[in-house]
Amino acid sequence: MLREVAQDIAKEKGKEFVDWNRTTPAKKQEVFSVPEKYFCFIDIRLSEYDSSDIKGLPDFQSDKKSIDFRVPFWALLLEKPESDGILFFDEINLATPLVISSCYKIIYDRVVNDGKINDNWLIVGCGNKQEDRANTCDIAPPLRDRGGEVELLVPSVEAWTDWATKNEVDPRIIGFLNFKSSNLFKVDFNDEQKFTTSRGWERVSRLIKSIDEKDTAKIDLITSSAISEGVSKEFLAYCKLSTMIDMNKLIEDPNQIGTITDIGIKFFVTTSIADKYKDKKITFSKVMEVSKALDKHASPELVAYLWKLSSGMSKQFRKDWMGTKDTDEELIRKYGKYIL
Repeated sequence: MLREVAQDIAKEKGKEFVDWNRTTPAKKQEVFSVPEKYFCFIDIRLSEYDSSDIKGLPDFQSDKKSIDFRVPFWALLLEKPESDGILFFDEINLATPLVISSCYKIIYDRVVNDGKINDNWLIVGCGNKQEDRANTCDIAPPLRDRGGEVELLVPSVEAWTDWATKNEVDPRIIGFLNFKSSNLFKVDFNDEQKFTTSRGWERVSRLIKSIDEKDTAKIDLITSSAISEGVSKEFLAYCKLSTMIDMNKLIEDPNQIGTITDIGIKFFVTTSIADKYKDKKITFSKVMEVSKALDKHASPELVAYLWKLSSGMSKQFRKDWMGTKDTDEELIRKYGKYIL
């Protein structure tokens, strides 16, 4: 989330975004040389650090009467007046208390060893709660008092769908979770099953992208390794719906939607239509035909879902919607608010 925020800020400022942890040594040197051109995102996993990694290593001066410290390269970048970005301490409360205590000066005084962090940088820490059972360490109240605190909640399916369509999550997963939204997040420490979370669904998406719905054994194996077995079985059953409908015939005659009674199949069809439009396998006119059929057969929530999904998957949808006569005025009146 913070990486995406950093990308948005870089765009607003007209600067090039640099993910410090994922770029090359040559690019880091370039950023250090002309920092005013860049907005950086620096992700420091404190659980991997020792206190000396933050403070730096001692470097005896030639007169042997004083000690300087060699700090990490990223710390030197923070001192440059023209540098700009977000310094992110991830897993802050998985670090040892000694490492956490070394963050006092950074968070409150904005100082790394003796180097002053310029005012452009936003410093953010993130960590799990104790009830997440992540073997966290307590953050001392004085350190907590040195910054603001927010708790991130589980996203709604609507918010997750907006993210998923923009990040090319497998449409079968998007359709399933809109059909049964309670399966987006299921965490129970007592049933000894693997957790089902949005992170797990993203992993499932990457693994099944190239697998056909008919290869149920492979889909079952993959999904049950990434999410709970019970939810995996439900998802597998949803994928099997594709064998119960001839999408080519339905695209030719969208009014066949009126013969479908299973809401799961309707969600599958609607998601498939949006995906085919994204891949330019069907035209905007055909999406509108399907929309009229859904509206005609008392499925208004699916018209809104189809439009939001199509708009999220393809920037072209909004352009087509605004610039074509194929957009029915009655549909605009009913559902236009979902993409405006």
